Amino acid sequence: MYTLALVLQWIACILLIMLILMQSGKGSAAGIFGSSNSDSVFAGPTATTFITKLTAAVALVIMITSIFLTVNVSKRGMTSVVDSVQIPASAPISAPEGK
Repeated sequence: MYTLALVLQWIACILLIMLILMQSGKGSAAGIFGSSNSDSVFAGPTATTFITKLTAAVALVIMITSIFLTVNVSKRGMTSVVDSVQIPASAPISAPEGK
């Protein structure tokens, strides 16, 4: 289950990057899926497009898989490299003489 979620996370991340790069910015002259005229820069907000909805859905998938992976890793009882280090016993510190 962990591996499946991890693979889904990677695929969603790559897809999100591609979707963001396909969208045109507010002030750009042309996007990948068509050009926009200069009047649309000053126009009101347009209807949400399919790519925008898909971007939001993929972002939601990334959030859900991130939470799942975080909870799953914390329940695994992961060990640290520091846990295997043996700390040598130090000599006892004596009180300073003369006082």
